[in-house]
Amino acid sequence: MKTPTPALAILILAFCSTPLFTGGQGIGLFRQDPAAAVIRKAKRYNLVAVKDAVPGAFIDMRYKITSASGKPLYRNEMPCLVHRSSGQKLHRVNKALKEHGYALKIWDAWRPPEAHIALWNAVKDPRYVVSPSKGFSWHCYGISIDLTLVKTDGTPVAMPSKFDEFSDKAKSNYTGSDPEIRKRVELLQTLMKEAGFRTIESEWWHFDDMKAQGGIRRVNAADLGIRMPQP
Repeated sequence: MKTPTPALAILILAFCSTPLFTGGQGIGLFRQDPAAAVIRKAKRYNLVAVKDAVPGAFIDMRYKITSASGKPLYRNEMPCLVHRSSGQKLHRVNKALKEHGYALKIWDAWRPPEAHIALWNAVKDPRYVVSPSKGFSWHCYGISIDLTLVKTDGTPVAMPSKFDEFSDKAKSNYTGSDPEIRKRVELLQTLMKEAGFRTIESEWWHFDDMKAQGGIRRVNAADLGIRMPQP
């Protein structure tokens, strides 16, 4: 057997010393998606990834960037999860919207109670955030969704207000003068209600699936092995 050349020997040594999996950190031959393990655990609680449950929908988790607390509520690797039953309904809505040239964009779905507490501490207004003393938001059970409309290619369209704009503009009963915005709000609310969701008075983007079926329970970040941002 021939002795390996110095260059080949260095290559072999580098291969043997490189970890196969890195858990999403460092450098490795096979980089694990940190969200994949969370998604696997989530299935035990009937939570599924929106990217799989609602193909064609766009995901823009605003709380990865900032929140009413002035800080992100989620780390970048946080997956967008929703209860399986609610995800099926969102899928039907998204298919119906395509006929009108629109698609759903999800801003928030399942929300860990740990994040909800941080949001409540920042807002402390029950019109917009459910007090933890009242049993937390349905977001914490995966059956509430914050969303908007976009074009099917993801292009934004005008809606009544920005996300988490806690003002009269955010009300689900649009009273503005723009007829196109009115049509979009009515289309979104009609399709969501037909699918089984309900609206709330204070936020046009918020929908609750009070008819969700199958193992509905509050799920904590720790249940899924999710690390929360430092307070």
